[in-house]
Amino acid sequence: MVMEGIKRNSGLTYALKYAASVLKQGIGISKHNVYKQFGGKSPLIHSYSTFNRYMGIAKEFVNWAREQGINRLDKVQYDHVKDFLLSKAEYCSMKTLKVNASALRKFFETVGRVDISIQIEKDYQEIYSQGRNPSRALAFAHPERVISLLKEDVHKVIAELQLLTGARIGDVKKIQVLPEAKKVIILKSKGGRTREIDYADRPEKFERIRELTEALNEHLKTSSWKSIREGYYKDLRQAVLRSGEVYTGSHAFRVNYVKERLKELKSQGYSEREALQKIEYEIGHSRIEMSAYYSRG
Repeated sequence: MVMEGIKRNSGLTYALKYAASVLKQGIGISKHNVYKQFGGKSPLIHSYSTFNRYMGIAKEFVNWAREQGINRLDKVQYDHVKDFLLSKAEYCSMKTLKVNASALRKFFETVGRVDISIQIEKDYQEIYSQGRNPSRALAFAHPERVISLLKEDVHKVIAELQLLTGARIGDVKKIQVLPEAKKVIILKSKGGRTREIDYADRPEKFERIRELTEALNEHLKTSSWKSIREGYYKDLRQAVLRSGEVYTGSHAFRVNYVKERLKELKSQGYSEREALQKIEYEIGHSRIEMSAYYSRG
């Protein structure tokens, strides 16, 4: 379908508005008539719910792209789109990741970047298979064994950092250590929050985090974070399979952190509610219920 009214070098904000104006034209129109006209496939969206969901995902991508310094349609590369989708893999189910891929495929097709739309379709299964299982993230029974079964040293570094800090995969490379204060800082975590974790009561763990952070930074001098992370997903799946544990994503290490931290704080005299409130702050959640949810994982 050839689109008029948009240029390849249009801004992403305009592209978003343009896509919305085109796609909503299908609402209230019979799918069957459009299918006949376009050979069994509709270039439009035919329900308000799908329109709102798809455009919400497209807007999320545009906002993400801006953060990467990408403001024009012609500057978007397929690798950017794939990177965005895979960044959601750790907290999205396979089903949700499918919807995200479909939404962006429709968006780029509508704004004339058919090349990206075709590539998304080509890698469709690879992308959504990186999503989490429908069940919630479960803690590993033996997280250290899972880590030991990872093939690449850099992947072991990432996994141990997740285990010791409760970091989301996207936050691992953002970890900063403050030696004198014995604190770990993670800037601009999910929701724009800055995480601050005090390790004054866990000096040995803090020292290990410092060592691991230095090791990760050395790896990042020769390899991109994108390639390291993509390899990590695959390596972790295989390590979990070899360990005989259940794979629910690297978020499992985050659940392990919460469970271990809860034990530590209760042993120091904190009540369960006080401990969960402290953990809530450490893992960057705004509701104590989420800390309690993780602690049951």
